[in-house]
Amino acid sequence: MASTASAAARQIFGAAALAVPSTRPIEPAVAAPLLADLGFLASPDLPDRAGPAYLLVAIRPVPTERHYDPEAIDYWVTAGGRGHRETLDWATRLPLATDFSWGLIRIVDRLHVTNEYLTFGGALRADVIDGAVVAAFTSPVPLLRRGGHSQAIDPGADAVGAWFGRVLLAVDYVPGFERAIANADPTARYAAFLSDVTERSQRGPLRDTEPELAVLLGREARRIQTADPAAWADGLELRQRALGAGARQAEGPGRG
Repeated sequence: MASTASAAARQIFGAAALAVPSTRPIEPAVAAPLLADLGFLASPDLPDRAGPAYLLVAIRPVPTERHYDPEAIDYWVTAGGRGHRETLDWATRLPLATDFSWGLIRIVDRLHVTNEYLTFGGALRADVIDGAVVAAFTSPVPLLRRGGHSQAIDPGADAVGAWFGRVLLAVDYVPGFERAIANADPTARYAAFLSDVTERSQRGPLRDTEPELAVLLGREARRIQTADPAAWADGLELRQRALGAGARQAEGPGRG
């Protein structure tokens, strides 16, 4: 998959893609040729590169039966400071140009078999191209495979899933937290995760059980601190607010 994804990245972002990648949204007309013989394509993910990341999906009116054939995509958006799940399929009004939020992206086929990703958010573009619904999710930070029918699990996906679990706890128990993380930039959400996982790795099992992952995430944390100090500061604030969930849990859920 890595070689295919690298070639696709060069087609989308240009010859210098891997050296100086772009964060601009990918348009469906650009994505469609890459999906001519595929149901979906994703790149990059850790440890190949930290971002930008993309997930391209083709929903065809009739399954090809030559590969995994998506029929719908479930994802999350923000509306009014709260998260809402959306589904993109043949019933969706197109063209579509919107932002998607943090959480799970789930691709589903006609047999309800899934491929799943974890994301910190980004831009979504979708349209009908050559008889297929083509959707392009673009994020400035990693978009990690969580497993499924056609793929493995990326390094770090379990750690991101655990962090999202703590975020959901904070949504329930910390007043205003859902709006704060909904309104945050994807890089700030990623920074919040990195600050949390790197601090925990200093006193937890990650450093011993997955030393390469611990080093990778530590390097990512230092990169964000240097490249985007404002996002890092916003991420630290989000993390501090999320840590308050444990103290409030016994008091009952907040209104958010």
